[in-house]
Amino acid sequence: MQYLQPWDDLEDQEEQLRSRVNALTTEQKKNYYRQQAAQLKDPDTYASLNWLFLGGFHHLYLKKYRLFSIEFSCLIMAIIGLCLGFHYAVYLLIAIAIFELPQLFFSQKIARQYNYQVSSELLKKIMS
Repeated sequence: MQYLQPWDDLEDQEEQLRSRVNALTTEQKKNYYRQQAAQLKDPDTYASLNWLFLGGFHHLYLKKYRLFSIEFSCLIMAIIGLCLGFHYAVYLLIAIAIFELPQLFFSQKIARQYNYQVSSELLKKIMS
């Protein structure tokens, strides 16, 4: 994901995608929108998951299973480490927090970029 991509660029890309979708036949549009509705993710839901749950559960929402596994495993190791009195656990928690901060503040953009990517791939599939 490009966290620092300007909003205007993302909106321009979305507008270009809408223009290409409008050029489709009626049957293709119907097929496109039906498939798109099943795959798009709500940016507000992603942002809420990001703000409310620690441990990377928001990655599951965007189907990033490997990233969720890694982050959740690190969180579990940190919690176990804290319970056992290991000092490394604090550093692991700090690392998780530093990793999560950009995702936390750019959650709306991340979800919109995901939706754009899904929509673009779907359009390519429909057009071929």
